[in-house]
Amino acid sequence: MDIKQVMFSYDNKIMRLKDVNAHIEKGKITTILGPNGSGKSTLMSVLTNNNTPQSGHISLAGKPITEYKLKELAKTMAVVHQYNSAPQDMTVEKLISYGRLPYKRMFSGELEDSEGIVDWALEVTGLLDRRHMFLNTLSGGQQQRAWISMALAQKTPYLLLDEPTANLDIFYQYDILKLVKKLRDEEGLTIAMVLHDINQAIQFSDHIIAMKAGEIVASGAPEKIVTESLMQEVYGVDVVIKNDTDVGMYIVPLGV
Repeated sequence: MDIKQVMFSYDNKIMRLKDVNAHIEKGKITTILGPNGSGKSTLMSVLTNNNTPQSGHISLAGKPITEYKLKELAKTMAVVHQYNSAPQDMTVEKLISYGRLPYKRMFSGELEDSEGIVDWALEVTGLLDRRHMFLNTLSGGQQQRAWISMALAQKTPYLLLDEPTANLDIFYQYDILKLVKKLRDEEGLTIAMVLHDINQAIQFSDHIIAMKAGEIVASGAPEKIVTESLMQEVYGVDVVIKNDTDVGMYIVPLGV
């Protein structure tokens, strides 16, 4: 996925994205970081084709994203938004089955073995034993797994996640991020996600895009771009960079 000279504003007012250029590498995890108002979620909305740039373009698998038909795009890229809603008396299995909608034709049924793919999505996300449970009986982390499972049922090579760990406790934050890593390693998915936690981004990302005020300040491997000077520039916070033989690289804010 390539982002070329993207400019975007809501209602042609304040420019939220300013000449953004980036690349989402195939088979890798790319994380978009930045403070509130930096343009992270706006960039994600453009990547998912929810908003159209005023200028510039985004290509997915070598084709401009604006040229995809709705079903074609849904077979190429799956999205888990930050806020999701469904009837709470819906079962996990029923929710996940909606991921197969792009493969249905009016009056002609399904094009693929949807039941088998739903089973696969349940197994990958560890929800097989909860398939008949109602969503409102699940923990927040388990519900997030269900939404990711529905996205997996679309059987796409690209998965985009907008703040997948938001409103989860630390156990489920790492539970979800380990699942994301598993999807890269075992399923070969190309994943782009928005995160707030810098240390989680360092630990679980192959590539980081750091944003501030609608612009990309730095982009690259975590160990190359996450520096004390970058954290001061992007967040206005003094940190020290640590390295540990067990956990690897991480940051520690000063004066906290």
